[in-house]
Amino acid sequence: MKIKKENVMHELTYASHPFDVIGWDGFNFPYAFSIHDFEPITGRVHQPPPVHQTFEAHNFVICSFCPRLYDYHPKSIPAPYNHSNIDSDEVLYYVDGDFMSRNHVEKGYISLHPGGIPHGPHPGAYERSIGQKETAELAVMVDTFRPLKLTQAALDIADGNYHTSWLE
Repeated sequence: MKIKKENVMHELTYASHPFDVIGWDGFNFPYAFSIHDFEPITGRVHQPPPVHQTFEAHNFVICSFCPRLYDYHPKSIPAPYNHSNIDSDEVLYYVDGDFMSRNHVEKGYISLHPGGIPHGPHPGAYERSIGQKETAELAVMVDTFRPLKLTQAALDIADGNYHTSWLE
């Protein structure tokens, strides 16, 4: 295996192939990161999504929403604020837990908020969040800095009423 570091090529020889997989992409990633090891930043007031950023590339970031304490200022409202991502499309995959800011979201749900489209907590989320101390949610968010294009497979499973889910 050849590794390039600081513009110098190094050669390593293993006794056996380092992977026992089908369909190797040709790259060796010498690390693994479990979302369960991510330690989110918390604060007295609501922290913006970048504090959840786990990875960054030139055209996207990945954020991990993990079990954490909610805001701990006595007058804080833990629910996130409404916002528009001007420069990115946002895909959120709800892995597990209770998603305080959303109504009727279950494990395995995926949402897409295209750049510029306002979104935020569903009705009642602000009120439900007051006094809550922590969350056990687990979700992964990808913000892309180029517009996403939906495939037919995505359109086939789309919830046609999602845009009305903010109405009471």
